[in-house]
Amino acid sequence: MRDVRVRRDLSCLLCFWAGLSVAALTSSITPANAAVTYSGSAAGDDPGETNSATATFALSTSGTATDLVVTLTDTAAYKPNDAADILTSVFFTLAGDPTLAKISALLAAGSHAVENGTNLTIAGGVIGGSWAYASGLHGAPFAANEGISATSHFLFGSWNLFPGASLPGDWTSPYGVAGGLTSCVDDGTKYNGSLCGRPFIEDSAVFTLGNVPASFTLSQISNVSFGYGSFPDQVIAAMVPEPSAFALAGAGLLILCLVTRERC
Repeated sequence: MRDVRVRRDLSCLLCFWAGLSVAALTSSITPANAAVTYSGSAAGDDPGETNSATATFALSTSGTATDLVVTLTDTAAYKPNDAADILTSVFFTLAGDPTLAKISALLAAGSHAVENGTNLTIAGGVIGGSWAYASGLHGAPFAANEGISATSHFLFGSWNLFPGASLPGDWTSPYGVAGGLTSCVDDGTKYNGSLCGRPFIEDSAVFTLGNVPASFTLSQISNVSFGYGSFPDQVIAAMVPEPSAFALAGAGLLILCLVTRERC
């Protein structure tokens, strides 16, 4: 009887440490594989319109260098008809407010640059001259200290632009909404004067920022929001991401083991 009890105690102890190890592993994911996605949505400026967007932050490590890769996506399901329907920026707070290096701004795989609903040819997918990055912001939504934007919002200037060419016809970047993100259903049929003849991105763009501090983790990102239009006309606060399924599994296993331990 005593041997059975010892084996049961050992089994419970191993289960407890297994759950604890899985939960702990979620806080030490290899930077190259780490990613967290923020999302937000709100009613647009016209009836029946819902603006929605996602921003995925990932760390990519090569040797001793670490980059922060930000993928910004317009996930709306309606055709834009004015400037307030164009996703022009993502704002966020980075702990310590580091100034990162502007490496690249590119069309995401499967995305297109469009003008009046017609696809544009973009060499190498480079859109750097249409988007800007800045740190040390003052007056950004939700007190964010960093941001990426296709328009000025009175926070970004030409000196903040990523390297590379702008979209064809985007002569005033980063001013106005040209170069911003539009929905995947955009065919140019509902454009008014503020959108006609201007280039946009349908539906995702990828921004790579370098010189990330060695100690930086994705948990140091907060206050994420999305800006629409030029002023911005609308700001949508992003929801804090839920724990990953892996983290939940680890926590669940840990709780189960604790309950089992009580029964042992």
